[in-house]
Amino acid sequence: MENLPKELMTMAESRLSSLLLKWPEIQPTAAGTEITNILLAHSEFIYQSCQRYSHLAEYFLTLNSPGELLTKIPFLEQSVLSLDEHSFVQKLRSFRQWVMSVIAAKDFLKLQSIETTMDELSALADQFYTLAREWVKHQMAPRWGVALDTHGKEIILIALGMGKLGGKELNFSSDIDLIFCYAQKGQTSTGRRSEDYQIYFTKMAQKIIQLLDSVTADGRVFRVDMRLRPFGDSGPLVSSFDALEDYYQDQGREWERYALLKARPLGVSTDITNSELTQQQLLMQVLKPFVYRRYIDYSVIDALRKMKRQIQQEVKRRNLTLNIKLGEGGIREAEFIVQALQMLRGGKDPQLQKQSLLKTLPELVALSVFSEEESQLLRTSYLWLRQCEQYLQAFSDEQTQTLPQDIVKQLSLVTLFGLADWTEFLTTFEHHSQNINHIFVNVIGEAPQDSAKQEDHLINKWRDIWLLKDEMAENQDDNIVIQGLKEDLTNVVSGGRGQDKLDLLMPLLFAECESQKIQLNQATAVFNLVKKIASRTTYLELLVENQGARTQLVKLVTSCHFIGKELTKFPLLLDLLIDPKLLYSPAELSSYHSDLRRNLLRVEPDDLELQMEVLRQFKLSNQLAIAACDVQGVMDLMQVSDHLTELASVCLYFAVEIAWTQMVAKYGYPVGSSIENKNFGVIGYGKLGGYELGYGSDLDIVFVHNCDSSLPTDGKKPIDSRQFYLKLAQRIMHIFTTRTLSGELYEVDTRLRPSGASGLLAINIETFAQYQQTEAWTWEHQALVRARYIIGDDSLGERFNQIRSDILTTNRDVEALKQEIASMRVKMYENLNKEKDGLFDLKQSRGGIADIEFISQLLVLSKSKEYPELTQLPDNVRVLQLASQLDLISVEHYKLLVDAYLLYRRLYHKASLNGDEKLILMSDIEQSRDQVIQIWQRLF
Repeated sequence: MENLPKELMTMAESRLSSLLLKWPEIQPTAAGTEITNILLAHSEFIYQSCQRYSHLAEYFLTLNSPGELLTKIPFLEQSVLSLDEHSFVQKLRSFRQWVMSVIAAKDFLKLQSIETTMDELSALADQFYTLAREWVKHQMAPRWGVALDTHGKEIILIALGMGKLGGKELNFSSDIDLIFCYAQKGQTSTGRRSEDYQIYFTKMAQKIIQLLDSVTADGRVFRVDMRLRPFGDSGPLVSSFDALEDYYQDQGREWERYALLKARPLGVSTDITNSELTQQQLLMQVLKPFVYRRYIDYSVIDALRKMKRQIQQEVKRRNLTLNIKLGEGGIREAEFIVQALQMLRGGKDPQLQKQSLLKTLPELVALSVFSEEESQLLRTSYLWLRQCEQYLQAFSDEQTQTLPQDIVKQLSLVTLFGLADWTEFLTTFEHHSQNINHIFVNVIGEAPQDSAKQEDHLINKWRDIWLLKDEMAENQDDNIVIQGLKEDLTNVVSGGRGQDKLDLLMPLLFAECESQKIQLNQATAVFNLVKKIASRTTYLELLVENQGARTQLVKLVTSCHFIGKELTKFPLLLDLLIDPKLLYSPAELSSYHSDLRRNLLRVEPDDLELQMEVLRQFKLSNQLAIAACDVQGVMDLMQVSDHLTELASVCLYFAVEIAWTQMVAKYGYPVGSSIENKNFGVIGYGKLGGYELGYGSDLDIVFVHNCDSSLPTDGKKPIDSRQFYLKLAQRIMHIFTTRTLSGELYEVDTRLRPSGASGLLAINIETFAQYQQTEAWTWEHQALVRARYIIGDDSLGERFNQIRSDILTTNRDVEALKQEIASMRVKMYENLNKEKDGLFDLKQSRGGIADIEFISQLLVLSKSKEYPELTQLPDNVRVLQLASQLDLISVEHYKLLVDAYLLYRRLYHKASLNGDEKLILMSDIEQSRDQVIQIWQRLF
């Protein structure tokens, strides 16, 4: 047991003597006396409660061990609902004093964590509210009846618990902040008279508040604060869901979004009916769009800064020194840190949509917003302050967060935290406050106009030029750029707030360009992006707030046309620029599947629109990260292609999963399929098949199935089983090609299927085999060289691989084959070649990419009968490598072909990134071209 300082022991003994005189019938145990001594030393509240209630004094004094305090606290039984008002009010309060004393005792004796204490206090508030509501409803029923909808289900008065109550983080003497609401309008029934729901629920809410908040000889249950409701004190006490939705859409303010982050419908879960649960869920759906924006919402940073400044002004006005809640690095700053990030990202990352700070922290680590170390630091310091707050309030049941001047209370805090003296306590307090404030400044920061960085001479110079405080920039071209920008942006910027943000941003961007030695007229892509986002203040705020994002923006957009184009088309990608560590750390190939799966798990299975958005945003964000790694040399060409190919394959996999799930839900399973076996697969051709996808590549695919039955599916709306697969393929195409806010997923080309555009979109695998064997042209067999089974059931994949092998190993007339391939190559050159005036078409010019691809296809089609291992490889480089190992071409020719092929691909790839035509000066590749042509002539 705790060793108490002399001053505390003296006070405890005096209080204990007083109790024993007051209640002489109590026979204390030795353990009970020791336990009670500690409690009386620390808590005036426990002492006064024991003075008032003999059963509470007896409870503590007759304990045999501290562990007996950990037994589950019983709650008031339903029989109290039959009490008259006076008895009910008294019963609530006497029980409250008893249970709060026990919770405080467990805290003082360190029998449980502060997390458990906060959870118990929050659950207690839920129980008291539920009991008060039920008592009022029973009292009102004879006269007013009850609220029933047209189906006879009860409409419930729902109390939204706000703040710490909503987050299940209530402290000892907290107010409970409530917003009362109900699901729909109507009239009560089954009573002596009917009443409008608004009046009925208002009467109910008024009575509940009175039961909980009014002060009697036994005190109060909880202080109830209703000021967070719409329109505050001047607003209606109770609102319908429709009224709430209208208010928050039309008049909701930033601080109300912040307040609603923690909002939670109250009620004891075991006592809630399915009907009430449904109404609670509907309410949260009504509130979600106001609280969480679907895009990264940087407007919250400025709003929270303003709230923080107002708090600081209030602290200063009231001279609140050593305030653990409102002071620098206090509880409120810790809450602001997490809630700012929730509001910032919660619309895009639904896992952040939690009421509890402590439950949100691990999610921020999972999203790499915080490191594990930062999260633990914030958690530890926050909980230390919450424990301190708990002790302060449990001393005398006072709502205080200010460290005491009273020597006795200081001694209590020092003892409870196991410290040497008050100086060490203050040092520890300062340590935890600094931890929180450091993270707070990193997340929330200071207003940009107050930041020291704003005083940088470059920024000052460009600010004066932008705001016309100086007449001219030094460079005349810069003046032209700036004048044109001002004219363009004035027409699109959104209101005064948008103009303010723009005036902050433009000098920062100009300064960034100068520091990177980029002329303004070379940063056109950057300023085109600004024009695109000028009407979206939140994106301007993102760039104002994040120097790193501005640096990456200027660096990447001025060096890569593709990145600039993507950011301009899809500004939601801007948030990727914030953290260079993540931007330039390529994902593991194996992680794409698990990451996208995790993202899709957060979407309702029947929300196809949102699923399509998740797919597109996943593709766009990862493609941008790959491009950033590419431009900065973090990945080489082969790695880039591998990543782009895997990214497309994963998107294809989940598009099939989504389409399949929705088709089965509608039509049931086709014959021969099951949960484990779709009997369906996708073949990838060309760059997808050969692991050579680039930026903007389309996907050449063919859908196959193994269903030969015309029997109906087994669902409520059966269709022909083969028709099911056609509809499935159409739905997959819809998922890929529908244009949403984030564009198309990928362009998809299915013309390589049997009979081309006139053939069935999804074809039976045996029909595919027959076509390849009897009808396919040589060029279709060439295409099969770079085909592979991308996704689908293993048995279907094995069958496809066997068909491909059979076709590629067919015994052919090699001379006739050469003539056909050469003829096809001539037609391609004549129809597709774009070479001109000394410029070489990387793909179609003779001696270019197409020639090398045709060479590898000739080797596979002509030699696989003898060397079937050639059929195992769908990519050109490895085909040529194996051909040299088999002495089908010389090592010298292999190296020349591969060197030329990789050179062309690098140049092609660079042109794609820069948005250039795929043409290069003939003189730059003349040697490679001539060598490829010579090898072609020898082979053909």
